[in-house]
Amino acid sequence: MLSISNNQVQMSFVRLLAVCGVTCLSIGFVFEQAGQKQAGVLLLGILLGIVLFYTTFSFSNGWRRLVAEKKSLWFRAQMLMIIVASLLMLPALGEGSLWGGSVRGYIRPLGLSLVVGAFIFGVGMQLAGSCASGALYNAGGGRLKMFIVIIMFAVGALVGTAHYEWWMEQINFEPVNFLTLYGVWGAVILNLVIAGFLYYIFRLIEMRKYDRVEALWGKQASSTGRLLLGGALALAVLNFITLGYIGRPWSVANAFPLWGAKTTAFLGLELDLDFWAYWIEPAAEQSLSGGLLDHVGSVMNLGVIGGALAISAVTVQFKVNYKVGFSEILTISAGGLMLGYGAIIGFGCNVGAFFSGVVSGSLHGWVWFLAALLGTTVVVMFKKALDSA
Repeated sequence: MLSISNNQVQMSFVRLLAVCGVTCLSIGFVFEQAGQKQAGVLLLGILLGIVLFYTTFSFSNGWRRLVAEKKSLWFRAQMLMIIVASLLMLPALGEGSLWGGSVRGYIRPLGLSLVVGAFIFGVGMQLAGSCASGALYNAGGGRLKMFIVIIMFAVGALVGTAHYEWWMEQINFEPVNFLTLYGVWGAVILNLVIAGFLYYIFRLIEMRKYDRVEALWGKQASSTGRLLLGGALALAVLNFITLGYIGRPWSVANAFPLWGAKTTAFLGLELDLDFWAYWIEPAAEQSLSGGLLDHVGSVMNLGVIGGALAISAVTVQFKVNYKVGFSEILTISAGGLMLGYGAIIGFGCNVGAFFSGVVSGSLHGWVWFLAALLGTTVVVMFKKALDSA
């Protein structure tokens, strides 16, 4: 038994060395090709991927359980993440600087595009079985069907950029910035009240249904609860570090339209993107003319995939899962398209629009959440009706 145990330890050590070596080589490659800042962005992405995969932190799964089973463990972890991130990030955003550099949040308008886009995204993530960040870390963990979701996400996002101008011309109201209206601590308190209220309400619903609540901490907490709590705290801190390092909060979906655009250019398809309103905006135009390794969102997303691959390899959880039926391919493809399209017209995904939008002090983050949760509810209820028919 001792010999077997020593062999297992040696194999684990070899895997760890191999993963560390590949990680260092990847960071070094990005450093040589795109510079120190992008190498740091890759490292941040890797850390995010490790946390997401190891703690199984999931928006889509958490919301599905919330609606279908009235189990709120994942959702309550998300609310705690928002509370901690608000305490960390809103003071820095109110100051406008962090660690000597300027910072800004995501403050988006309220209107038809936000509500419709978030609703479409909520439907899409239940069809695809994942949100944007979930697709990335699950792909890194060996679920090959998530690459289908990623590809279709990029296609849907590119289509969304074609319609972006039309959506922006529809009903839109000025952004509501809690920091501007109520100051730093007013914005912090408002976010804490909203998140705390949602935490309490869905905890109460779970208690009434099951006469008990899955705990996130304490003696009654399961390993899943403790992992989710750790994930919530780690993601809040990493978003804060991201804010200080790149000057804005964490975002996932902004890379996908660029991937779609770069792919069409590689395939020789002429789309005249220079005349599309979305790509005329300075940031989008700059990303389109540069390389993928120069784009912060792309490098961070690749880091999330790499981080998930790394931790799954070290913990022997990596397993290639390529089994997917034709009907499932159709379903997740449709879901991926909706994720991409909804993310563009709705100003982001669960991370950029909801998490980072809320902790930026923008009302649009909470509105996005309600519309996306409604989309999730429609799909879950429809599936229930089909199963009972």
